[in-house]
Amino acid sequence: MSAHLHLLRMPIRLSALARYAGDRGWIARRRRDGRETDAGFDPGRALHHVLDEAFGPSVLKPFRLLTPRARDCGSLYAYVSKAKDELLATIAETAPPELASGRILDLAQLETKPMPNVCPKDKRLGFDLRVRPVVRIRSAMPGPRPGAKPYAPGSEVDAFLVEAQKAHPEGRPRIIDGAPTPSGMLAAGRDRPAVYRDWLAARLEGAARLDHERTEMVAFERSRVSRGRASLEGPDATFHGELVVIDPAAFHTLLARGVGRHRSFGFGMLLLRPPRRS
Repeated sequence: MSAHLHLLRMPIRLSALARYAGDRGWIARRRRDGRETDAGFDPGRALHHVLDEAFGPSVLKPFRLLTPRARDCGSLYAYVSKAKDELLATIAETAPPELASGRILDLAQLETKPMPNVCPKDKRLGFDLRVRPVVRIRSAMPGPRPGAKPYAPGSEVDAFLVEAQKAHPEGRPRIIDGAPTPSGMLAAGRDRPAVYRDWLAARLEGAARLDHERTEMVAFERSRVSRGRASLEGPDATFHGELVVIDPAAFHTLLARGVGRHRSFGFGMLLLRPPRRS
């Protein structure tokens, strides 16, 4: 039988997290010419390290940080296979004092609830999901703009850009007789939300079926994240949608694993919601 999952919620103080990340050297400084060498303070990277130090490697994974705009206190949600008492016992036994003090992680308000061990086949569920819709390319690919450095084999590339390059390599927007022409993607009816929905559906395949008509991209930006000494810029999308469970065991595994890449850094957690009324 699959390990039982618990849904965890815990308040996080971002200012204290940022100070701790600075003390630990997780925030890269600017070069003398003022250009960034890294993503600056990346809450996902900082939480990745803090949660591993507090609870053990990958115990709280995947996770999602929800923070109201311009607020210092956010809420961390995560799927975990341990109950609240076990998590607090680990903190008491092995966590460093900075993390056991409650200045960063509000342990006094840590809450967990058991998740159903099985979601029935054909069960319809709503979800809230933040993902980084990228794919690893196997061969070199031209850069996103004329004259840009090409992507090397093994690079992580925006799924929208990969489809555009493969399906419409000559379809960049241009100005002809003073009028802009649409890109090949838009002319083919392939906008960014459509590409990302297909990307998401492929990653749910075998566990659940995505309802394309009831799934929408509610937020998008290109964000810069910090991974070791590297600074990666790429798509950052949030979806609200619905799915239908196909294989209960595979869906349970999907919840525990998360969706897509960068699952240890705040992406890929399926927060379940009631479906909308028909």
